[in-house]
Amino acid sequence: MRKLNRVLVLGTGYWANFQIPAWQSLGVEVSGVWNRSADKAKAAAERFKIKNIYPTLEEAFASSFDIADIIVGPEAHERLVMMAAAAEKHVICQKPMADTLPDCERMVKACEEKGLWYAVHENFRYQPPIIAVKEYLPFVGKPVYAHIQLKSPDREIITVKQPALMEFDHLCLRDMGPHIFDVARYYFGEAESIYTVPATAYPDLNKEDTTLSLLRMKSGIPVFCQLSHDFMYKVFIKGENGTLTLTGDHKITLTNSKGSEIVDAGKWDRLNYIPDDDWVIHGGHVFASIPLCLAALKNSYESETEAETSGKDNLKTMKLMFAAIKSVEEGRVVRLDEKL
Repeated sequence: MRKLNRVLVLGTGYWANFQIPAWQSLGVEVSGVWNRSADKAKAAAERFKIKNIYPTLEEAFASSFDIADIIVGPEAHERLVMMAAAAEKHVICQKPMADTLPDCERMVKACEEKGLWYAVHENFRYQPPIIAVKEYLPFVGKPVYAHIQLKSPDREIITVKQPALMEFDHLCLRDMGPHIFDVARYYFGEAESIYTVPATAYPDLNKEDTTLSLLRMKSGIPVFCQLSHDFMYKVFIKGENGTLTLTGDHKITLTNSKGSEIVDAGKWDRLNYIPDDDWVIHGGHVFASIPLCLAALKNSYESETEAETSGKDNLKTMKLMFAAIKSVEEGRVVRLDEKL
């Protein structure tokens, strides 16, 4: 069985500050970093005690490592994944995979043709409460319908923490769409159609920061995916035998004809490398998912198996995101089997 010993990190922006120490907590060496800003690369190397700073991508890819972890903006994902494929290096890419569906398809194909292990860092399915809902799904029996609600970027995230989001068209869908649609797939399989309506909670920002999407799954059940700033619960599933509700305090209420039971799904360690303000803004459930996601990817790589969130699998999530964007732009239901 091969071992994952060294990861090359490409990009040292906001989320790299959390992924780098997560790798290190798993006993994986971050062998070197590259960033378009040399000062940011140097700052990350000093903060996390990383030996090598590469001034060019060519030098970075020529170095010795097992996997390249791409943590830059989506506009650069295709270029870097294609460089990894050309260098015959295994690779992980941040979500969203790329800016266009053809880009995503080229990235997956390039890695497949070289026999490379390629995965996407889609961590939301690894949040402890999201995992717990999956484990309790049999309680409700055959699902009838479901409602999933996740938090969309609020004003502070958009304007202070991640100002690059202001450059996105369809901001909410491109930032959080991959997360919520991946969770829907994680629970209920593949979708056959989607209808999405956007909204703007901050008119002065002139951005779509809220979206409401109705998915018809191939199983026939409707799943309502809501990205908004406020909500009463995160997941509600109606089944033939009962209901399941995951609330914002990470408690699951299971109800059937015999009564109700409450399960606490909000248990995780406080990670000391996460600043207090970020912990409050995003929540411990989000940060707990990062090392859990990386551990799953590490196990997959070392066992030489396809990752749960492989490029090939995540392509299905990206198709949902692009179908949602098409639905917004054309104001209609979009089928997943039509040309996107």
